[in-house]
Amino acid sequence: MKRKNQKGFTFIETLASMFILTVVLLAVGSLVYSIMRSTTSSKEMTVATTLMQDKMEGLRNTSLSSLNSGNDTVHTGNIDYLRQWVIATSGNIRTITVDVNWNSRGPHSVTMTTLRGD
Repeated sequence: MKRKNQKGFTFIETLASMFILTVVLLAVGSLVYSIMRSTTSSKEMTVATTLMQDKMEGLRNTSLSSLNSGNDTVHTGNIDYLRQWVIATSGNIRTITVDVNWNSRGPHSVTMTTLRGD
């Protein structure tokens, strides 16, 4: 007995479509995770760069005789950023280096160097 005009999907068609849907959803999930991780890394880098620039500006506005090396820790979000600045003197030129380090899924750092003269 054959039925005419059967409607619906076969079991194989349903399994194939479920497999394709699963692969697509896994790919989209992986992409979303990657984007979120990249966004977090960019935010951390932006915070570190801002902290570095703020310290450098402060050192640029300090008199040459008052410049000293040092460090401090800035806690932003759930991350501790260690700022270190080194003042090296060569004649009447000061080399100022500011380095910001933090750990988030591994160690990271940004560095800036400038020269100041009398």
